[in-house]
Amino acid sequence: MSKNNKPLKSTPKEKIYIFLIILGMSSIIYFIATGLRNQELQNIEFIKSDYKITRGIITKKSVTKGRHIRVEYKVGGKLYENSDGFNENDKVQEGDSVDIKYSISKPELMITEFNDEFNH
Repeated sequence: MSKNNKPLKSTPKEKIYIFLIILGMSSIIYFIATGLRNQELQNIEFIKSDYKITRGIITKKSVTKGRHIRVEYKVGGKLYENSDGFNENDKVQEGDSVDIKYSISKPELMITEFNDEFNH
């Protein structure tokens, strides 16, 4: 507010500038999200091309910013931990055991039985 309590007004040039900043930031977020999703889909296809199934233990469950579980599993005597999503209807708790598919050549890549791609 100015000294005489009137609201300050933006000029058309300032409105265009703000619009372009918002558009640019939105574009950056979109491309980052799209890139991450594409990488996830590539990893799933890589796992499904050559995998084994084992059991893991859910070490952490998170429902903030999406639904994710962290799973610990052992392959060839080495312990791995990775995360995967789950659906709202899935009954999962920390300490539960879960089936996972992991890549034979890259065992750090895995998906759990709660992933929609597990049985496809």
